[in-house]
Amino acid sequence: MPIHATHPRTDETITANLTATAIVLSPRFGTSYSFDRAGRLLSLFVDDRSYQRTLDNRIIFRGGQGTDPNGQSDHTRRELPSADGARLVGRVFEDVRALADVVPDLALVPAHRDRLRDALALVLDFGPGRLAEDAAVYRSLYSPVSILPPDQYLALVLQATQGCSWNRCTFCGLYRDRPFRIFSPDQFEAHCAGVRDFFGAGLSLRRGIFLADANALIIPQPRLLALLEIAQRYFGEQALSSQPGQPRPVYSFVSAFDVERKSAAEWAALHALGLQRAYIGLETGDNALLRFLNKPGEADHAIDAVHALRAGGVAVGVIIMAGIGGDQYAATHVEGSVAAVQAMDLGPDDLVYLSRYVPMPGTEYDYQATVAGIRPLNEDETVAQLQTLQTRLRAAAPRTRVTLYRVENFAL
Repeated sequence: MPIHATHPRTDETITANLTATAIVLSPRFGTSYSFDRAGRLLSLFVDDRSYQRTLDNRIIFRGGQGTDPNGQSDHTRRELPSADGARLVGRVFEDVRALADVVPDLALVPAHRDRLRDALALVLDFGPGRLAEDAAVYRSLYSPVSILPPDQYLALVLQATQGCSWNRCTFCGLYRDRPFRIFSPDQFEAHCAGVRDFFGAGLSLRRGIFLADANALIIPQPRLLALLEIAQRYFGEQALSSQPGQPRPVYSFVSAFDVERKSAAEWAALHALGLQRAYIGLETGDNALLRFLNKPGEADHAIDAVHALRAGGVAVGVIIMAGIGGDQYAATHVEGSVAAVQAMDLGPDDLVYLSRYVPMPGTEYDYQATVAGIRPLNEDETVAQLQTLQTRLRAAAPRTRVTLYRVENFAL
C-alpha cells in the first residue's frame, strides 16, 4: 500500500510506493522516480517528460507531453548528452535528500516513517558517484546487449554466448562488431556470480532469465544443459529463497533454421530446466525475400522449428518485419508471412511480434535493394502494411497475441 504524506512546508503531496521489487518516490505532483530494491535509479518522470537510466549510466529520453526549446511537440526518443543527463540525475538526488530531511516531520505512523526513511537511505547510498562505478562494473560483466524482445526488458540477462552464429543477414548490424563464441561452464559460472553480486537486492525486479546473445539455444545440448543448471543454481527460486521451488523461467533467441539440430525430446529437457519461450526472427514467410535477406533457410524450416519447440513444451515468439523488401516484395511478403504463421498453429502462450524495418549502419540491405530496383515503402505504405499484417495475422493465429515491436526503443 502506498505511503502518502503532506510536505510540512510546501503542502505538496508526497507519495512513496515501497514494494518487494521497487522503490517509487513522488516528492510532488507530476514528478516520479523509480529505483530497484538495491537503490539503483531506473527511471524518472519530470516536467511531463519520461526518462530511463540504463545500466551503463546513460539517460534516455523516452517521450512526453512537453515541447522542445523551439516550442515543438517533443516525442523523439534519444540519448541525452552526458552533461544533461548528469544534471537530471543531480536533480533527482537533490529531491531525495530534501525528502529525507523532512521525514521526521511527516505525519506518518512510526512503521511507515521507518520504511520511508530506510528506503531513502538506500537510494542516497546509491548516489551519482556510485551509479558511475556501478556502470563500470556492468560493462565489465557484459558485452553490449544489442536487443531483447519487448516482454523481456526486465529480464535478468545472462550471456551464455557472444554475438550471432550466422551474422550474415543483410539487414542486421547488431552483432557485426563481435565474433560468435560460446562460454565454457566455468566462464558462465563466473559470469553468473558477477551478475548476482552486481544486482544484489535489485534481482527482485528481474522477472525471468534471458539467455543471450543472438542464438544461444544452438549451443550443443550437453553444454546447454550444463549452463542452464548453473543459471538455476544461482538464480532459481530455491537459490534466491532457500526454499524448494520451480526453475526460474528462461527465454532466449534461436534461429528458426537451426532448431532442427535439437529433437522435441531435447527441447523438453531444456523446458524441464526452465526454458519457457524461444524467439524466432522469421522476418518474412516469403522464400524469395528470405533469400534476398540472406536468411539461411526457407519458411517451411521455420514452421517445422515451431512445431518441434512446441512439441517439447516450449512456447515461441515469432518476429515478422514490416517494410522489408519494399515495393517489390510487398504483396508476397504479406501473403507468405500470413501463410507461415497460420501453418505454425500457434497457441495462447505464443507471441507474434511485428517490427518495422529500421536501416542499420554497416549493413548491405539498402545498397542491395537499390541495385535490385526496390523502392522503400514510404511511411503511409509501411503503416498500411503493419495494419494489414496485424489484422490478417490475428485471423491466422486467433489464440495468439499479435503486437507491435519497436526495436529502436530498446535500452537495457
